[in-house]
Amino acid sequence: MREPLTVAVAQPPCVAGDVAANAAAHAAAVRAAGARVVVFPELSLTGYELDAPPVSPGDPRLSVLSGGCASTGSVALAGAPVADADGRVYIAMLAADGSGIAVAYRKMWLGDAEARRFT
Repeated sequence: MREPLTVAVAQPPCVAGDVAANAAAHAAAVRAAGARVVVFPELSLTGYELDAPPVSPGDPRLSVLSGGCASTGSVALAGAPVADADGRVYIAMLAADGSGIAVAYRKMWLGDAEARRFT
């Protein structure tokens, strides 16, 4: 028999543009959730600032989030702007677990204000 899949949705307090503080708040929410998957809002790692600079999945400020996932065995899905190799910027969902962070999804259908900045 498989272990139940518990999913939590969390919206921690976010500080506009402060990736380090937001990653720490996300990690605290992951530890508190007691879930195997914790889902956060779009652009939550930058405080939903449409002009925030892109965040690399390898950004050391995100290591606290990966650490929070490692300590709980969880996967976190958190939003951030990301850039591709050609410099195009996307609204993305980052997947964090104990082994690191990777881009899981790039938003395809943008709202009007989003389309002025993002691909």
